[in-house]
Amino acid sequence: ILLSIGEYRERHNAQKKDSINGKILKININNSDYEIISMGHRNPQGLYFDKENNFIMETEHGPRGGDEINLIELNQNEIPNYGWPISSAGEHYRSTELKYKRYPLYKSHKEHGFIEPLKSFVPSIAISEITKIRESLYVASSLKDKSLYFFQLDKNKQITDLNRIEVFERVRDVIYRENKIYMFLED
Repeated sequence: ILLSIGEYRERHNAQKKDSINGKILKININNSDYEIISMGHRNPQGLYFDKENNFIMETEHGPRGGDEINLIELNQNEIPNYGWPISSAGEHYRSTELKYKRYPLYKSHKEHGFIEPLKSFVPSIAISEITKIRESLYVASSLKDKSLYFFQLDKNKQITDLNRIEVFERVRDVIYRENKIYMFLED
């Protein structure tokens, strides 16, 4: 089982390997053992395990701005780190000088030793679920923006052809089955 856990306003725990906060876990349902798959997450919303390509697509709420789509490569020697709370395209809510001193929110992840998101949304769209439609076509849903975002991954695993389709409702979840997209709408 894949399980995402937010940082629960304990930002520092997202960067600690001895905490499960701000992590994505793989849990063995036979014995309850778990393994940290990735770290440095703020508030993960959607997870999709792409069996064909052996990676996870993850969506995550950023702070004020900075929602992300991340691609998590599996079977790495080190735990992949996505940077929260050191790097983000967003800004702190109720920011103070002390908060930025502790958690600077650098705009580049890579320059500070973290993995760059495939996509950051500024302003935030309140990204929610993500799923695969076919071969290299994916869809992510949004709450605040009331839209679906369709995109493809190229051979370098980069987003291309990002297209927004407004659905005029907050979309909490999406499932793709038998050539149809089913949406769970909040309103």
